[in-house]
Amino acid sequence: MLRYTRHPLVDVGAAAITAFADKARPQDVTREDLENVAGFIEESYTKNPIKSFLTSLFPNSGYVNPTIKPEKVAAFMERYLYAFRDEGGLSDMRCAYCGRQANVQVYRQHVPLLTGEHTLNFYPTTPGLPVCGLCLLCIQAFPLGAAKTGGRALIIHSDNEEITFHAAANFLKDNLNYLQLQDLTKYPNQKFPRTIFVDQVLKIVEQYLDGRWESPSVTLYHLWNHGTNPDISILHLPAQVMDFLRIANSARFAEVWRKIVRRGWQQVEGARAGVAQNFLYEDLFDLPERAGRFIRIYFLRQGYSAPKRSKDDPRRTYALERELDLVSWKLTAMFLREVVGMERVRVDAIRKLGDRISAYVLASNDRKFFTNFYMSQGGYGPFRGLLIKASNAEIKRGRPPLVGFDEFITVFEDGEDLPRTDWRLARDLVLIRMIERLHEDGWMNANQDLVPEDTPEEMATEAEGG
Repeated sequence: MLRYTRHPLVDVGAAAITAFADKARPQDVTREDLENVAGFIEESYTKNPIKSFLTSLFPNSGYVNPTIKPEKVAAFMERYLYAFRDEGGLSDMRCAYCGRQANVQVYRQHVPLLTGEHTLNFYPTTPGLPVCGLCLLCIQAFPLGAAKTGGRALIIHSDNEEITFHAAANFLKDNLNYLQLQDLTKYPNQKFPRTIFVDQVLKIVEQYLDGRWESPSVTLYHLWNHGTNPDISILHLPAQVMDFLRIANSARFAEVWRKIVRRGWQQVEGARAGVAQNFLYEDLFDLPERAGRFIRIYFLRQGYSAPKRSKDDPRRTYALERELDLVSWKLTAMFLREVVGMERVRVDAIRKLGDRISAYVLASNDRKFFTNFYMSQGGYGPFRGLLIKASNAEIKRGRPPLVGFDEFITVFEDGEDLPRTDWRLARDLVLIRMIERLHEDGWMNANQDLVPEDTPEEMATEAEGG
């Protein structure tokens, strides 16, 4: 019977059928369940509100084409929707999705993103794709396990089958509710597919997986099959980002992490997935490549000063002096390990250096040093000179240097006088640890005038560029 094939359209459809039948696995779906879901599709797909959605997925099909006569619509249903009833098969042809005996040839009106009936593509043989009736039913059912966003179908697929199933089940629940609304002529066209995607994944992780985790990767498919311009966008959350999200939502980190997430929502009334954008969720898709930018914005709370940013972008209002309680070294260090893959010895060296510098600032109340370290404008040379000068001053006072040679190399350099390409990131990380410790001791609250309200131009440029 039904089974997952690793093809997103088939798997999401199989998951939607399974949820529709109130079963837990595709293997548990019965022949009667298949008849029931096919009957529901036959009755519902030719009517609004779902018909308006399907025009961009199955154009010219018997579901949506008003010029097809009723007897031909019935023939379409029997031939393609109920193809799973056919015990026969196409000679010497196997299903392109599961390898079973194929029993129907399909085209773009049956499966999104295929070619038309009279179009050959790359291979000189009969047009179309051979499929079995079970996989074709899954493909016909996949819109029930999808969300409509930006006029396209959004589906979620993962190598963890539970994520695929629960995402399709959640969207199915919404779709069934829409179909019960008598006055609804069109599907609600939700916005911001990336935000919907992450919001769904986090709900599934929290509500259903219950600690059962095998470092899954999750992929968003955003597609349409309309007119002469069919298209698909594929966005991916890699396993290390998924692991970070799971740990960030655990009891150890959840309090501060969820505050950071709430501050990421677009500044509009009733902000939630589908109607508003969560900028933190959106920025997850740039990881790990732009990890430095992510750290500055969300962990160091350095807001944008770029003029083209939307007025309802909350990142414009991030300000360290107002959000000291959101600066967490513990969360940052976990991000470094899970997403950046930074060596533990370097993470520990950064933490120890941040502790030592914060102790120095507390003991000496060296406000100028803190300001210069925070701003750090002028490149690596002046920054390195700042630490050397402070270390020399400590030596003259009869105390150990502020930063040792081996420690400095570990944190900032690939060799003597050869800065690491990510030395600015290392500076930001030391600063996060410093600020957390100085805030705990009350020094930051007493010296808030040292933190500029506007992000320095250099920092804003770095935040944009990664």
